[in-house]
Amino acid sequence: MDDLFSRFGLNTKETAAFLELVRLGASPVSIWAKHAGINRSSMYVLLERLEKDGLVTTFTHKGIQNVEAIPMVELTALLNDQEESLLNTQSLLKKRLPELQALEKTHAITPKVRFYEGSRRVETMYEEVLKEPSFKAFFHPERVKTSMPEYFHKIPQTLKARGGRAQELLIRCKEADEYRQTYQSDKHQIALLPKNVTFSSDTIITKQKIYLIGYGEQDVVGTEIWNEELAQTQSVIFDLVWSKLMYTQREVQP
Repeated sequence: MDDLFSRFGLNTKETAAFLELVRLGASPVSIWAKHAGINRSSMYVLLERLEKDGLVTTFTHKGIQNVEAIPMVELTALLNDQEESLLNTQSLLKKRLPELQALEKTHAITPKVRFYEGSRRVETMYEEVLKEPSFKAFFHPERVKTSMPEYFHKIPQTLKARGGRAQELLIRCKEADEYRQTYQSDKHQIALLPKNVTFSSDTIITKQKIYLIGYGEQDVVGTEIWNEELAQTQSVIFDLVWSKLMYTQREVQP
């Protein structure tokens, strides 16, 4: 039942306590707490939450507070109410978002480091990258296409549409060949790293920021560092690698 009642915000222990109340029927809080194996003070905290969420009702009988789970058939209506409330909240957020963003831009202090965990949060970070007019990057095409497939194409396409510039050093793989053949141009220069060079993360360098993205087997994490001096240092290192690679490639050409 955990998979269902987690949608109501209940953890495993709280779900077990709620189902015990369903089994018992209307009962004094003390009896419910005893059967559920939860101390009374913790039970009153849980009761307050369940009552607020509409999962239980309370009444007084002979001076004693009793609690009763709602009929199970009413869970469907309760979920429908939650869904409608969520849709209303999303609509309100969409309406107010420009005001919130305007307020955000007037904030006097800008965080220097932001962390992003999970693909949805890293998508937010990628959207920040899309705003950059130019960047340099150490890039693993296979990892990106597997973990964040939309941005395999979205970043270079957006860069081209906005007339931006980029230099990228790619880990060798079939996805790298596809990427270079599709997006190589005068403004978007792409080169492949030597075969013995590999890593499981990306580094994107802009004028003022460094974006770090790690691609694990289970999840994706990202870090945004806002520091012009660090970005400049990473840019110099990138340029050294790029220049060395271009020189080596010219040397091996007949």
